[in-house]
Amino acid sequence: MFITIADFTSGGKYELSTGMYDTERLQAYIDKYEKRYLIGLLGVDLYNDFIANPAQPEYVFIFDAFELDSDLCIIISEGMKVMLLGFIYYEYLKDLTNQTTPNGNVRPLGENSGEVSTLYSMMYTRYNESTTTFRAIQHYIMLNRADYTDFNGSKKELAYWL
Repeated sequence: MFITIADFTSGGKYELSTGMYDTERLQAYIDKYEKRYLIGLLGVDLYNDFIANPAQPEYVFIFDAFELDSDLCIIISEGMKVMLLGFIYYEYLKDLTNQTTPNGNVRPLGENSGEVSTLYSMMYTRYNESTTTFRAIQHYIMLNRADYTDFNGSKKELAYWL
């Protein structure tokens, strides 16, 4: 739909290792989580309408990045694509900390490297940034409820790692 493997290989904030064994696994994560997070964001009915009519102005607005002054707060969205990149990045990395083998779950160890503690891992930062955009989009939808009558999204909390 919106996210491709190339989004994780072009360098920058969401770059992941995509060797010959990683590409298929990463695509499976994209396939699984992209739809799931969009349905959580919009609800099933609004998601289906958004997918069927993505060029409608109200959908283009919430898909793209935006900044708004609203009542006593400022709403900042990095856009749905960046939001999805952060969520998929998080889901993928959190599952890489261990692997299933014939001997059960194991933690891979590199010969010339050491693991970073999850306390210092950027996967939580990416998740929380995506959650902020998730909430901003939902806040905008609630302020403009007449344009999004089928909205029934779910709430998203920040990740805490301490």
